[in-house]
Amino acid sequence: MVAMELEDEFGDIIAKARIGTGLTASQLADQSGLSERDIQDIESYRLTPGSDEIDALAVALGLSAPKLAGIAGGWTPPPLDPSNEAFRLTTIRVPYGPYAENAYILGCLHTNLAAVVDPGGGVDEITRTLAEQGLRLHCVLVTHGHADHIGGLSMLVKTQPEITVVSSRFDRNAVMAGVNASWEDPEDGGSFALGKLRITALLTPGHTPGSTCYKTPGACFVGDTLFAGSIGRPAGQRVYREMLDAIRFKVLTLPAETALLPGHGPATTVDEEKLHNPFF
Repeated sequence: MVAMELEDEFGDIIAKARIGTGLTASQLADQSGLSERDIQDIESYRLTPGSDEIDALAVALGLSAPKLAGIAGGWTPPPLDPSNEAFRLTTIRVPYGPYAENAYILGCLHTNLAAVVDPGGGVDEITRTLAEQGLRLHCVLVTHGHADHIGGLSMLVKTQPEITVVSSRFDRNAVMAGVNASWEDPEDGGSFALGKLRITALLTPGHTPGSTCYKTPGACFVGDTLFAGSIGRPAGQRVYREMLDAIRFKVLTLPAETALLPGHGPATTVDEEKLHNPFF
């Protein structure tokens, strides 16, 4: 397996932390000793600062300086396949503009029931994969209501009208607009069955009000709450600390080997993020 590039570059991490802490580029420049032009160039990928500047930025933004330096140095998580004796996981990379979104198929190997996570598109590939693997679609798990994660939902429901859509009530209006299907709101910390698998919903607001992760033993679908080496863009300063706390206490407390499956970029693990994510 070939390592995949991180979703976020160094400049993305600086911009997200700056937004979360409520600093302007000018204020961050004053606090870090860099120029405002330097901050703008860093966030625009035109400049990677040296070690002293990285240390100063980390202090100003409340990030881990050694982990931030690791990102600047090219860290990526080792490739992994979280499939095990209980489930098969298939990742479908859905093009979205110049980027790609990760849609997932989670199949229970004991019952051949499946869930699709975040069908941002690629519906033909999703339905073909389900058929090839002999899986029957039971539900769709939506981590949040942004278009790149639900762009294929309406079409998928039309091909599988008996399925249930699962998403937080806080994102329901966005998720279910134009979608004719049964809908369920998972209780934070509540579990439900997918064949012999137990799925537990973890409410992790911040990227959107209803951002939700879904864990099963061995894996957790984290949407845009967490990326390898970074986090999703916080909606603003008001929710930033709540978002970090939700990740810290609900996601990073899972077993160290748990695979974390984000909406963009490579898969990672709890242990890798504890060691390398500069936000924690």
